[in-house]
Amino acid sequence: MPMRAVWRPPWYAWVLTGLTALLLTYKVAPDRFSGRWTILTPILVVAGVAGIRKLWEVNPAITACAAIVLTVFSGAWRQVGLGGLPFNRLLVVIVLLQILLRAPGTAHTPRVQLRNVHLLMGLAIVYVLASAALAGTLTTENGYLTVVDMFGVAPFLMFMVTPVIFSGRRERDILLATLVGLGAYLGLTAIFESLGPHGLIFPRYIARVDVELPGGRAGGPFQSSVDEGFATYACAVAAAMAFTQWHDRRKRWFAAIVAVVCTVGCFVTLERGVWIAAVAATIVAALTTRAGRRWLVPGAGLCAVVIAGALAFSPSLANKTSARTGAELSVWSRQNQTNAGLRMVAAKPLFGFGWDSYTTHSLEYFRQASTYPQVGYVLDEAIIAGHTPPLPLHDTYLSIAVELGLIGGLLWLASLLWGVGEGIFRRRSTDLRPWKRGLLAIAVFYLVVALFDPREQAFPLMLLWCWAGVAFGSEPLSAQARRAKSAFRPNGSILGIGRTTSDLVLGESRQ
Repeated sequence: MPMRAVWRPPWYAWVLTGLTALLLTYKVAPDRFSGRWTILTPILVVAGVAGIRKLWEVNPAITACAAIVLTVFSGAWRQVGLGGLPFNRLLVVIVLLQILLRAPGTAHTPRVQLRNVHLLMGLAIVYVLASAALAGTLTTENGYLTVVDMFGVAPFLMFMVTPVIFSGRRERDILLATLVGLGAYLGLTAIFESLGPHGLIFPRYIARVDVELPGGRAGGPFQSSVDEGFATYACAVAAAMAFTQWHDRRKRWFAAIVAVVCTVGCFVTLERGVWIAAVAATIVAALTTRAGRRWLVPGAGLCAVVIAGALAFSPSLANKTSARTGAELSVWSRQNQTNAGLRMVAAKPLFGFGWDSYTTHSLEYFRQASTYPQVGYVLDEAIIAGHTPPLPLHDTYLSIAVELGLIGGLLWLASLLWGVGEGIFRRRSTDLRPWKRGLLAIAVFYLVVALFDPREQAFPLMLLWCWAGVAFGSEPLSAQARRAKSAFRPNGSILGIGRTTSDLVLGESRQ
């Protein structure tokens, strides 16, 4: 089996890393070196460096799966009680360093292939960074983090490396098992939020946040019913894949139960945009295969029975669902926001108002409609606008057009459609077909729900782009080695250097 050269840092490199971490901690949070933290902080730093050293030796697929799981708590680490340290982003950085510096776990992984879609993504990143810098939001915490997490810097980078991280069947099985396990947690948490018992909700901050969510909707660890809906639907897709691929009967039953639990969890988010997206994605994905077409009607009937049973079991859920389906306030809010957003696009169509600037400039573009009330700027219209943060624009496409203009919006949309489209339609091993069908389902879900809801959390984009990278796949290391070897054979060029040499340098596969 071919192997790549790997790098194991010497012991003094880890010592230097620990000292650097101590200095940065003292610079950023000097209060961590007072009182009982004087001894505790160095101990935690040493333990953290030891943990990173251990992670450096493992397969990057394990680190990537851990990063995906911990992304569900992105933005909530203080509420969990672990301070403001972004563990999910740290793991993403470790994954990228493992690939870039050739950690021991990458000995059998192929080389990263740079493609034209990556260049387009890089151009989009440069554009949004320039937009944020000109708007003055790049130096703000929210503006910087939304560029990294919600526009797509971190997801784009993960899309570049996941084809090689999950190039093997074993690595993809690890990811599939991770998503099924995550689905069990998210689905049960959503059910506990809506039906009880509330004492089983973990972490406890979720129960505290649920009080603030309107209409009794389940938001899970995301504190957002939209992201909870996307996550439970994606995990339901993974559970369905596991049910068809796993051979052990008990594991298959577990996957089937997780799929049902996630379906209920997706429903109890009580988000109409989530419901529409789930139905559209399921129909599109089912119609692409013969088995899907055969099971579409029975599957829809089973889902209807499960949901009807949940409504019959919980009268309170039935009342919430009835109230949610007939709610008009959110419809009026979206109408007002859409009209304001369109006025903003008309005012600055090419380059927009700047990244993360909708809430700053949108008030003057709201107008009183003649047939419905003026709502949608803040959550509670009874509170003075200056005392309540403005609501985000509940249309991802329009939001990006407002802030980045039509040029930036087209760059973002082209990157999304190109990257995900390659993952779905590019021909690779037959082992990747279930991942391509699953990607089609969650991509349709994302594209539909983006019409109704704002970009809020990091998880949907992270999972979507990682899944796209897995579905795209990568040629085995042995094939890359043979191609690299043939690059130096005489082919009529000077010193035998011809077209394939650029493939070797860039690690790019000629198709």
